[in-house]
Amino acid sequence: MSAAGLPIHQLVHTLSYGDAISGEVLGLQRCLREQGRESTIYAINVHPKYKGLAEDYRNFPKDFTGEVVLHYSLGSPLNDLYRSLNGAVRGLVYHNLTPARWFAGVNPRITEDIERGMRELPDLCRMTDRLIADSPFNAGELSQLGFEASVLELPIDPKRWEEPANPGIASMLQAQPGIHVLHVGRLAPNKCVEDIIKSFYFLHYHVNRNSWLWLVGIDIDTELYSFALKRLARELEVEQAVRFVGPMADAEVRALYENASVYMCMSEHEGFCLPLVEAMHFGLPVVAYASSAVPDTLGGAGVLVHEKRHAELGELLAEVATNAPLKSQLVQRGKERVLSLSYEKFAAQVAALFGTSARGVGASRGAQFGSGMRSSAGGGLGLA
Repeated sequence: MSAAGLPIHQLVHTLSYGDAISGEVLGLQRCLREQGRESTIYAINVHPKYKGLAEDYRNFPKDFTGEVVLHYSLGSPLNDLYRSLNGAVRGLVYHNLTPARWFAGVNPRITEDIERGMRELPDLCRMTDRLIADSPFNAGELSQLGFEASVLELPIDPKRWEEPANPGIASMLQAQPGIHVLHVGRLAPNKCVEDIIKSFYFLHYHVNRNSWLWLVGIDIDTELYSFALKRLARELEVEQAVRFVGPMADAEVRALYENASVYMCMSEHEGFCLPLVEAMHFGLPVVAYASSAVPDTLGGAGVLVHEKRHAELGELLAEVATNAPLKSQLVQRGKERVLSLSYEKFAAQVAALFGTSARGVGASRGAQFGSGMRSSAGGGLGLA
């Protein structure tokens, strides 16, 4: 059965402003429409800024015979809808499931949703005609379950960053000479933001007092973890230099990317980690912990660390921020990596993937369900 010309609708649990999965959903819809395909997004929750861009999932046509693409990252009522669409060609984009252990004691509902997602994943893969992962790491997790997936990495979409940087935030950073450390992402336990704060403590008190840490991201559903981070900042007496700014508009985040000194990621579980790519796009050097998908995403750019020695990491942040030749080298390598994740290449991949028949090309059957977790390797510091 040829997929050419069929409408392709997408299912996503939450269409959220600034979220990587939502960015891919919107980018994929744009590509499909540019290629002449009918494409509608159906969601359970929609951010107010995206009101009108998605339909309520309960309105999805039950007799749909085109292709439906489920963006998968947790257990959700969308899974039942996906199963029920027997007349449709089924596609699934695997965005990774963060192991539930990270949320134990933080939010039992998230833990339950993740555990449900882990249980349902193999059966959903078996009934899927087109299986896609958004990173080589995520494709590897599916491979461990016995399923073969195509890789469609997240792109940098220039349309998202067309609005100029917020001038007030840019001026604020420019008026404070020194080292500005940035992290963008949900305040979630797997992100290990406490390791960033501890590293910053050594930077601030033992290397350069003119230093600030900017933590951008929501803490909805992870408030207990967020409270613990703020308490840690108080206990280390760096609360005046650590800015918990919450969610921000793209223009505001752009101002931070363009005016910060160094980007830091200490996460121990990522399916892709788009902020690493955004940082490199705006010429910000990256220091990151070599876990999960992070090495693949950096693709040879940035500084990868294999151990969390906070005192050494504080010194490393200063070195990357102030050593001009090193910083220039990292920025150049980051720009080169971003070129391979352009929207144009993404659109070409979408045309190639969705321009072919999906029936029977996705999942291999009979897999045993097992752990998809991987461990970090080695010791010491090194360029990625």
